[in-house]
Amino acid sequence: MIRLFLIALLLLVGLKSTAFAQPQVEAGFKEISFNVFLDKNPVGTHSFFVKRHAENITVDSDMQLEGKFWGLLPFKYTHQSKETWQDGCLVGLQSQTLKRGKTIKIIASSDKSGLFIVSDDQTQIVKGCVKSFAYWDYSKLVGNQLLNTENGELVTVEIKQTNNQSDEHKSLLIHSSEADITLEYTANGEWLSLKSKLEVGGLLHYIRQQK
Repeated sequence: MIRLFLIALLLLVGLKSTAFAQPQVEAGFKEISFNVFLDKNPVGTHSFFVKRHAENITVDSDMQLEGKFWGLLPFKYTHQSKETWQDGCLVGLQSQTLKRGKTIKIIASSDKSGLFIVSDDQTQIVKGCVKSFAYWDYSKLVGNQLLNTENGELVTVEIKQTNNQSDEHKSLLIHSSEADITLEYTANGEWLSLKSKLEVGGLLHYIRQQK
């Protein structure tokens, strides 16, 4: 949410719980928007719209990217998703992704047997409390597997907290077989930025928009 999640750019993103102080949770609506850069070049935006009511949360995500690798190879990537959470678990998902000219759709819903995930290529049931790449609230992210909302696959991740000299910011290093990703938060859990070096070259960088 990123992934999300970002296979078009050979990037998968994930996050799990840490020793951070618990983020401040407020009922109502919050928009979290980022400008996205490849190296120093702007390539688009990624926005999250979070609605909370008690333990029920819906999150709409919209990513729009377009640019060129090394100033030569063009790419275009879009991703929209709607996640439904209850009691800290992902119980519903609808997503649509455009990458390399192909559209990928994922639908997931939950019942007593688990989370039932349907994609173009496969159908699967994931048992237990499923988590996605919920950067918007790291307290929702526990365990060592997170759901990629682009393709409906579980990704194994390892998370390490890195200590900043300042008590005002906290950083996480997320490692998977696909990428190393650094996330930065305020001390009370507000997500500020994302950085990751892409295998194809270049640094992907999210910078939070100021409202």
